[in-house]
Amino acid sequence: AHLLGLTHQLVQAALATEFEPSVGRRIGVDMVGAHFTGTETLGATVALIVERLPDLLDQVPQGVDVAGRVARLAGNMAAGYANALRERSLDEQDAIYRAGLRARRQAEQALTASEARFRGVFHSSPVAIAISEPNGQIVQTNRSLDDTLGYSPGELLGRQLTELFAPDDRPIVEEHYRDLATGQKSRFRVRFPLRLADGEIAMIYLDAAVLLDDEQVPQCIVTMIDDITDLRLIEQRLQHQTLHDVQTGLPNRQYFVTNLEKVLGQREPSAVVTLMHLDLDGFSAINDGLGHHVGEQLLDVVARRLEWVVADQQAMVTRLGADEYAILIEPGHIEPGEPILDVGAFAEIINTALAEPFYVDGIGVAVTATIGIVQRRVAGAKPEELMRAASATLRRIRGRGKRQWTLFDPEIDAANRAKLQLAAAMPGALETGELHVTYQPVVTLDAQELVGIEAALSWQHPQLGLLSNEQCVQAAERTGVVHEVGQWLLRTAAAQAVSWRQRTGAGVPPVMINLTPSQAQDPDLVARVRAVLKETGLAPRELELRAPTAAIRTATGELTDEGGGQAEDNLRVLTELGVRAGLYDFGGGIRGLRCVADLPVCVLRIAQPLSHQLAGDPSRILAQATQALVHIIRDAGVDVVAPVDSAEQAAEWARIGANWAIGGLYGPPGPSQRIEPLLAGPVQRTPNDRN
Repeated sequence: AHLLGLTHQLVQAALATEFEPSVGRRIGVDMVGAHFTGTETLGATVALIVERLPDLLDQVPQGVDVAGRVARLAGNMAAGYANALRERSLDEQDAIYRAGLRARRQAEQALTASEARFRGVFHSSPVAIAISEPNGQIVQTNRSLDDTLGYSPGELLGRQLTELFAPDDRPIVEEHYRDLATGQKSRFRVRFPLRLADGEIAMIYLDAAVLLDDEQVPQCIVTMIDDITDLRLIEQRLQHQTLHDVQTGLPNRQYFVTNLEKVLGQREPSAVVTLMHLDLDGFSAINDGLGHHVGEQLLDVVARRLEWVVADQQAMVTRLGADEYAILIEPGHIEPGEPILDVGAFAEIINTALAEPFYVDGIGVAVTATIGIVQRRVAGAKPEELMRAASATLRRIRGRGKRQWTLFDPEIDAANRAKLQLAAAMPGALETGELHVTYQPVVTLDAQELVGIEAALSWQHPQLGLLSNEQCVQAAERTGVVHEVGQWLLRTAAAQAVSWRQRTGAGVPPVMINLTPSQAQDPDLVARVRAVLKETGLAPRELELRAPTAAIRTATGELTDEGGGQAEDNLRVLTELGVRAGLYDFGGGIRGLRCVADLPVCVLRIAQPLSHQLAGDPSRILAQATQALVHIIRDAGVDVVAPVDSAEQAAEWARIGANWAIGGLYGPPGPSQRIEPLLAGPVQRTPNDRN
């Protein structure tokens, strides 16, 4: 439509009476303004006008030179077109030039701002920064670097940064910088000690990177330095705390075991190592009596004295925890048959050193140690086994008294390990049904009438076969499962007694259970018994519970520290509930007599060893003494149960004065079915409770 309008203008100009060739110029300018500016546009347009415009001029005034007008219009149009196109090109070039100038000014301003920001960041950064030439010469440093290294501003300019490192470290640092300068690496990060301006040594992290130009040629190296001296000190303290006891500063167990591994790995096979495991005697009395602050001081004193004792030995002292220490002594090569360290004399030296009092607030405090010792040649020795053996030896000797020492005994250790393995397997045995309850009759010695049924444990072990009640109790006492096993025995026996009563339709003698020491001293014993009685429906008078005398009183008749008072309270409360209370493992002496005198017990079971000793006493002195004790006990209204396995023993205990018996002569422990025939008739005698 636009070109059609221009064509009409050409026709009108050619036909006008007053011919205006400038119309062609305006049309040319208009074409450029309308962006008809292709490379062939002008030539094609002029050719078209010259060729076709005359055909459109059918009303030309007479005498008009049509061809001349067309030529002049085309020429003016071409001139106007060319001039307009040239002016537009000049305008565009000027715009481009101006835009280029603006872009350059903006880039320069941005660069200036960027450089200003860089300078601001560089100089105010808390990170110490140095800029150096590829050859290592420092050309710029910021304030943080000067302050960190202790130099004044500009003092490091022109120097090599590697000059600040120790001579031994300098070649390594220089090699890293050469790799940056040659393009072998773009960055490196290392930790080295660096000498400060005042000569002090600081530990630093050095992080350096190379900056390249557009052609990937190194222009400069930027180095950042982080002073980690304080961090390093903290790391060292943490590392020391990781490997040392906080209280005493001695190596801890981890460090000790690591050192033991190293010793065993480096020493000759014939070398003999000595490992001592020490437990302080009476430390809890000092700690509880004088206060923990005294106990802590004592631990420090013990540590220093043990270090003094081994000062002339190749040895390490460690605190294993609480009041336990260990000493590792490494002698030199020893030929077979040569004497090794005299551990007895060494143990005496240790205890002599520890027994020297030190004073706190005018109070002299000292301890001794019980020591378990292992001596073994390096060949075949393992760290964990040596530590275990020393600990086991210490546990074995603890019951002998204070200031004792002993050497590891492999035979005793094997037996103890077997017992510990048995104890560890006890929870699984209860879970899998390997434990059973056995029943054994208790009868009168004179008429052999059934007066009670003793319930006990047995264990059908898959490898060891049938284990006795004594073995089961020992295993249970070594673990926390003793209460669960005891409760299971009590519940099972009570339910069985109720079952017997229901089947016979008559009274059943009491079911008798010997409590373990832990059960007797358990604060929850009464609650456990109440729960079983309620659950099973067993009457309190149908249950007899006996406590071991050793769980209540010491050999001198005093209450035991471990819970003798609690055991006495339990027996008294059980008696108030109607449960029969008794004692077992009575071996004579003040311990048993005090228990009988102080507690409302109605039955007492003689210890099996006493029965064996009576059989081997031709002088009859022991029998006469036992007879006197039994008469005293019987006069107090307490029934006495004797262990009887033969007719001779039965006759002997009858002479002594026991009135009840249990043992192989009257039937071994067995399943409940063995008891049922004894319950077929009426019970001839029901025990009388002691008032």
